[in-house]
Amino acid sequence: MRFALTLALFAALCASPALAQESATPPSTLPGGAASLTEEHGDWTVSCRMEGTQKLCALSQSLANTDTGERVLSLELATPAIDRIEGMILLPFGLHFADGIALKVDTKALGSARPFLTCIASGCLVPVAFNASEISAIRAGTELTITAASADAGQPVDLKVSLAGFTVASNRSVELSN
Repeated sequence: MRFALTLALFAALCASPALAQESATPPSTLPGGAASLTEEHGDWTVSCRMEGTQKLCALSQSLANTDTGERVLSLELATPAIDRIEGMILLPFGLHFADGIALKVDTKALGSARPFLTCIASGCLVPVAFNASEISAIRAGTELTITAASADAGQPVDLKVSLAGFTVASNRSVELSN
C-alpha cells in the first residue's frame, strides 16, 4: 500500500498546475474537513489522509508476536471500488522466497500462489489484488490464512488474519475514497 500511495503522490505531483486551476469541481475532503482520519472496524483499521486534493484511504491489520510484541505481518489494502481491492502484505524474513504465498479464506483457496516482490528493512512484500469473486469470499469469511514455506526446513508457515470487521471497513474505505 505504501507503494501505491507513493505512486499516487507521484501522479499528483506530475499533474499540470494549469489543469488543476481550470477544474470547476470543488476539492474533495474528508468528513469535517479533516486532513486525516483513522477508524477501527472490528479487527481492521481504516486510515485516510489528504494529499493535496486527493484522498488516499486504506484498510489495514497487523499481527504481532505475543511474546515479543514484534510485528509478524501487516496487510494494507486500498479499495478504489467496491469490487476491487489491491495492496501489499508485509511478511517476516525467513520464508522461501521462490514459492510465494498461498491465500485461503476459511477452508477455500483464494486464487493461485502470489509471488514475493522484494524485501525491505522490515520484511518481505507480496502485492495482492482481489477480483469481485475473491472479495465476496473474503467478505463472507471469518479468517484469511496466508501460507508460506520456511526457508530453512520448507515447512508450511500459516499466518491467520481475522476478517472480523472487514466488510464494514472495506465499505467505509470505498465511501471515504469517493
